[in-house]
Amino acid sequence: MASISITYSETAVAYELPAEVGSVLTIGSAENCSIILPAETGVSKHHCSITRMEDGYAIADLGSANGTFANGNKVENEYLAAGSSYQLGSAMLTFTPDAVAEEGAETAPTATKTRKVVRKAAPAAADRVRAAAAAAAYNRKQQQINYFYVALVLIGAFYAGMAFYSWQNTGNPLPIFLR
Repeated sequence: MASISITYSETAVAYELPAEVGSVLTIGSAENCSIILPAETGVSKHHCSITRMEDGYAIADLGSANGTFANGNKVENEYLAAGSSYQLGSAMLTFTPDAVAEEGAETAPTATKTRKVVRKAAPAAADRVRAAAAAAAYNRKQQQINYFYVALVLIGAFYAGMAFYSWQNTGNPLPIFLR
């Protein structure tokens, strides 16, 4: 199974990439990203994404502040290549394709005295879909609440305008339709 290894500070973390075509992993410092890196690494909230295509994996920069670089060249959207180093802020990403990952552990990052290696599976696509659906439902509820408050403000402004108009014309601040 294909994997990526992300190295930053004293840590190297390996993630297995999903095999389903169309699966998308986002990398960034925001809590809703598939792979969360510390903000101290210079990674944007939504820095880049890795998408499973029919013939490989593609990496795309998501408008990050510091950019995504492959071997020193800025990346907008391209296929991941074995042996290439991708820089995300101060973090380094290394891609291991399917064939190399199955051969053995000699290509996997090794632990040293100063580096901690952790293997994690990337979140399943179903979990990301459920989280996105929950976020969309929450946003719809918040939008309904906002509409309610806007309606209250407009009704209050209408009543205040009617009271002012009535007070100017009759000396009584209570609008005619409420007397």
